[in-house]
Amino acid sequence: MFDIGFSELLLFGIIALVVLGPEKLPHAVRTAGRYYAKFRRTVATLQSEIEAELDLAETRKQMQEELAKIRQAEADMKKEMDALRTSFHELQENQQHSLNQTLNAQHTNTAPMLNTWFLLGDYDKKRRLPNAPFLPNYQADKLMFNHQTAPNTTGADHV
Repeated sequence: MFDIGFSELLLFGIIALVVLGPEKLPHAVRTAGRYYAKFRRTVATLQSEIEAELDLAETRKQMQEELAKIRQAEADMKKEMDALRTSFHELQENQQHSLNQTLNAQHTNTAPMLNTWFLLGDYDKKRRLPNAPFLPNYQADKLMFNHQTAPNTTGADHV
């Protein structure tokens, strides 16, 4: 701090011995030592407080930068979410429009809807039972609808 060498201290000690005398010199040196130690503690405390304030200011600055980044990311995410919502609604509207066109085409179709009692949803289509097995030699239709060869069940012809 001060550029005081050994020769200056020796000169200062000789002057103090002459001025104060040998009786008061030890007491004066102790008092000067106490004040010097108190001065050093005060300077050290001030240095540590200044460093703490600088660190705190730097930390605040970093926190504000991070908060700005977070707010920017939040704004970007909101924009993306809005874009996703609009595209999702457009997709839903397109699907609803195509479904309505399909249903209108089915209702305006002049061909009969054979064996269709109602329209099944996807869930019901998956839960439906499988079709009956195909039997190539099965003649039930001919037996049921051939009225010419049907036997008489009244019993009048049998005597």
